[in-house]
Amino acid sequence: VLRDILADCEGVVRWGGDDSPVDESLFYVDRGPADPHVRKLADTLREGEARPGQGAGKSVNVMAEARRTRANDLARKQRGR
Repeated sequence: VLRDILADCEGVVRWGGDDSPVDESLFYVDRGPADPHVRKLADTLREGEARPGQGAGKSVNVMAEARRTRANDLARKQRGR
């Protein structure tokens, strides 16, 4: 589920569990403030607040093959492999 959420953030949010040294309690924005992906994610999250059931917390099948593939691809990228 964690990887699925990170994939929904499209690489903007990074998890410290992929860092060395590992810090599983840490999540952070992995792009600069001027990066357009940061603005896009912020807009997506704001839209979800304005339209209940469309944003964060909506029901998804995190075990769906396409979602798992996307999450695993991002994990490999953020781990540097």
